[in-house]
Amino acid sequence: MDSTYTGAYGRLKAMRSEFLNPGFIDQLEQRDASEFAKYLSTTSYRTELDALSGMYKEPDLIEVAINAHMMRMARNSAFAMPPLARNIISAFMSRWDIENIKTILSSKKLGYSVEHTETFITVERGTPVGLLAGLITREDYANMIAQKDIEGVVNYIVKYGYGTFLLKYLDDARRGDISAMLLALDLHYYTRLISAFRFYVGNEGLLLNYMKELIDTKNIMTVIKAIESKSKSIKEFMIPGGNIPDNVLIDMFSKGNVLQLQQQMPFKIDDAFDLYRSEGFVAYIEAALRRELYRKYLKMFDGSSISVEQIIGFMIRSEIERDELRSLWLGKYYNISKERLEHMKILKHVV
Repeated sequence: MDSTYTGAYGRLKAMRSEFLNPGFIDQLEQRDASEFAKYLSTTSYRTELDALSGMYKEPDLIEVAINAHMMRMARNSAFAMPPLARNIISAFMSRWDIENIKTILSSKKLGYSVEHTETFITVERGTPVGLLAGLITREDYANMIAQKDIEGVVNYIVKYGYGTFLLKYLDDARRGDISAMLLALDLHYYTRLISAFRFYVGNEGLLLNYMKELIDTKNIMTVIKAIESKSKSIKEFMIPGGNIPDNVLIDMFSKGNVLQLQQQMPFKIDDAFDLYRSEGFVAYIEAALRRELYRKYLKMFDGSSISVEQIIGFMIRSEIERDELRSLWLGKYYNISKERLEHMKILKHVV
């Protein structure tokens, strides 16, 4: 046992008190949008709300504060870790660098302003994720956002290993289609994650199984979205390392009908397919796959012996809370029905 994990374990145990319980979120859901920030400030989110209120106003303040809180929790949970665990933690945390790059590319496609784009970048009190993951600096994020178009962004991030594989999709982007770029970023992330995995203490098999099933859910959603968008091929976007072979995924894609895939899901999510059948909303299936994946693994991560699983499990729990609050806030702000939001909830199923 590496004694460094003992420090991480103590830190995580103390920080768990900052997590919101589903009951609080249910109460928050009953509040008007005008009361959202005030009620949230009765929790540990007050740190971010107070720090950022001078720079942002609602509705942006809520979005920025929720992102910042998640990253503070992630940064603190990763503070004390064994050196040999750093690669896998860094690879895992690069998910938020990928998320930021996707946000910036999407904003360029939609013609959003610098100020509008900055609101949705995942930061911790002005510190980008990359500063924690060892990738993209705060200044580079600012420079990336300031680029005049997608081509400028791609050329700028070549030095970080992202732009190189995105260059071949520039012609698609010039025609207004960045879907291939977004899928390529996902492929890069999951490939790096699997490559970074190592047995360190010896009990990391649970994490490896989680990563394989995480890749399966991602590949399934790639298949479903490709069917929805009537894509011609998915082969180049299949992420290696999962349990479901490429030939099975390609066969699923060839069916050309999302509803025909119900029996081939790795989890029983008939409720999501019923909702998709009635509303045609693919996000129901994606939320259900995430729900069942987290329900299977998150408690095991929390209950595992002191190891990297507990650190990553803590980060996953932080991200679930971020996503839940963000969905709730955007639902209030954009008047999304409570019924639809209820079907997208994950936290109450995994805590």
